[in-house]
Amino acid sequence: MHFPFARGSVESIAGFVMLVGVSGTAMAADMASMPTKAPLSPAPVLSPWTYSATLYGWVPLLNGSATVKGRTVDVDVGYSELGDLIRRSEIPKDLLELAGYFEARNDRFSVFSDLVYLKVGLNGSMTRSRGVDELGFAVGASAGLKIEMFIAELAAAYELTRWGATRTPGSGTAIDVFAGGRGWWQKADASLAFSGTLNIGDLTRNVDGTLSASGNVGWVDPLVGLRLRHQFAPGVNFVASGDVGGFGVGSKFSWQALAALNYDFCVRNNITWSGMLGYKALFVDYSKGSGLTHYEYDMTMHGPILGITARF
Repeated sequence: MHFPFARGSVESIAGFVMLVGVSGTAMAADMASMPTKAPLSPAPVLSPWTYSATLYGWVPLLNGSATVKGRTVDVDVGYSELGDLIRRSEIPKDLLELAGYFEARNDRFSVFSDLVYLKVGLNGSMTRSRGVDELGFAVGASAGLKIEMFIAELAAAYELTRWGATRTPGSGTAIDVFAGGRGWWQKADASLAFSGTLNIGDLTRNVDGTLSASGNVGWVDPLVGLRLRHQFAPGVNFVASGDVGGFGVGSKFSWQALAALNYDFCVRNNITWSGMLGYKALFVDYSKGSGLTHYEYDMTMHGPILGITARF
């Protein structure tokens, strides 16, 4: 079948087809040269946990008594005796303390640990031996005492209540309850000097003419406690805590109290640095054995603490 076309119409159609072809090619080239948009990466998932790590110094005063192989030494170390220890050239032989605290928190729940290593050497001016008749030595003989110990505390806490944050932004108060355990390792060396006679069957005679008794023990105390956290303003907060433990499981009884003020002074690389100043007291009454095998540590250790904390 034949369809007649005018010459001008054919030329117009041919021109239109060429124009469409050229335009389509250019459009395809433009689309190919356009940069493709990279797929959106998912937003980073923020961890619900926050962490704090503290290094602190605690040089405690000591008040109480230590018994090694049945020989009891009374201890009374005040600020003047502590100053004498610090001035002596034998440091750190006679005085060394290292301590650290770590806590991880997720909303109301947290876990924390507190580690303390302490070594202290006490001379006759800071101690006094207490004689026991059946052990065969005199009351009032001079004595020296060296104590080395490691204390490790681990506990879990739960925030019971919180108030005040909605009224004053940047401030508020919270109360936590916590429970856990406190483990002790301890070594004591008592050196005894006498002018009279005594039973020395289980004692070691030293080069200087003194006699020494040594013993080491380890135990774990369960503990329960409360902690108050108060923020005065952004960057300024106060912590007070107290716990009791032992209950005859490890020691007869123990308690600890702490009060500390923290002040933020620097934020760098998403880490907040703060200084800490406070006071810490720890008491324990531990006893094992009897007679010449008796070891006892009945002591209150208390003193200021100074540290630096990193929160992230």
